Amino acid sequence: ELFTGNTALVTMALIEGKATTAGLVKSWVSSYAGNLAGSLLLAGLVSAAGVLAGGGAAAAKVAVAKTSGAFLPTLLKGVLCNWLVCMAVYLASFAKDAAGKMVIIWFIISSFVAMGLEHSVANMFLIPLGILSGADVSWKAFLLKN
Repeated sequence: ELFTGNTALVTMALIEGKATTAGLVKSWVSSYAGNLAGSLLLAGLVSAAGVLAGGGAAAAKVAVAKTSGAFLPTLLKGVLCNWLVCMAVYLASFAKDAAGKMVIIWFIISSFVAMGLEHSVANMFLIPLGILSGADVSWKAFLLKN
């Protein structure tokens, strides 16, 4: 499960008395670690396969941009992104079929990508892919400036 959705769902379960604080922490840590491991594996596979146009120059540029922003604007971009993602999940719950869900989600996710907002799980893939493509970004910057 994506860390962002897991965070919202388990937090609500805690508030409603359906989860414990220990369960919340366990869920968050395992979800985050799984998302990070999967993202790093996928970035490594994409890089090793050599399928990026231009040798990954665009991925490197994205990694530099995503680790160069000031803290407050980056935090606000993350909040806005999560708001849109939650809206996508909420609106998709009203769709009667898979096609309706996909259309709703596609439009909203495309919006946050087009606006350059920050999504923690997407960045777990994009920044390492950029690093593996030669971006002038350290692993420390990935961990601390993301």
